[in-house]
Parts: sequence; structure tokens; C-alpha cells
Amino acid sequence: MEVTRCMISFILTSLLLFFIAHLSLAPSTARNDRSYRNLAARDGLPSAVFAEIRPKFAYFISGSKGDLRRIQRTLLSLYHPSNFYLLHLDREASAAERFQLSEFVAGVEIFARADNVRIVGKPNLVTYRGPTMLANTLHGMSMLLRVRSWDWFINLSASDYPLITQD
Repeated sequence: MEVTRCMISFILTSLLLFFIAHLSLAPSTARNDRSYRNLAARDGLPSAVFAEIRPKFAYFISGSKGDLRRIQRTLLSLYHPSNFYLLHLDREASAAERFQLSEFVAGVEIFARADNVRIVGKPNLVTYRGPTMLANTLHGMSMLLRVRSWDWFINLSASDYPLITQD
């Protein structure tokens, strides 16, 4: 009798947990339609009003010697005209790499039109096991705060790559 009661209790608890998990993970139309444009259209908001409430991100993308192509890849994959980007190649990177990075930024037309991609002019010395990494991040944040207003700060390295887009 006691074993039967325990089994029934176990089965009912398992079913309850299964249904709770299943309902919370069930796909909904709202989850598949989360972009700002789709939400604005669905709610009947004018696009100008909705653009004002879109969050603005400030990205600080940093790299070292040999990271030029990875910084370019990360920037191109993340880029959105309403955000702001600050790129940093540390002191280990050569002057030629810094020049190539500035040529790349100057050569992309949308970056020039939006005027939202900058490069740290005086590179910091960054040791990846010490306080200089934190100091570099705080320096980047202070530079971004002086230039534009933003809602969220995201610190990335050149090896980071986004899995989803902002929209």
C-alpha cells in the first residue's frame, strides 16, 4: 500500500513538472516576432516614436597584435547605425595594423555617414592577467561616455562573434 502511494505521488509530481516545463518552453508567436520593427508594426507605433525607445549600445572592441581581421569581422557582424563602436588595438599591435584599421573604418561608407565608429588614438598597454585590462575597459567606457549617450555598454574582444542580430 505504501509503495503504491509513493509511486502515484512520484508519477503525479513527474507529470506536473513535465507539463510546467513543456508550457514554459512552448513556442509562441511573440517569441518568433521580437524584432523592433515587427513589434512597432504589431502595436501600431509610428516608426519615429519606436526608434526613440530602441536601446542604444556602446561596443568596446579590443584586440592585440594579429587581431586586425578579427576586429573587422566582429565590427561588421555587430554593426547597427544606431549604436556606437570604439575599437582598440593595444600597444603590442604594430603601427601598420593601426593604420590598416583606420583605413578600413574610413573606407566603409555607412561608418562615415553614421559617424559612429571610432578608434582609440593612443593605445593602452594591456596585460591579460592584471589590472590593465580593467583599466583599459574603464578608459574605453569614459571615452564612449564623452562622445555619445547610450543605454548599454558591451565589452568584447576581437575573438567574440555574435550569435543573433540586434533586430
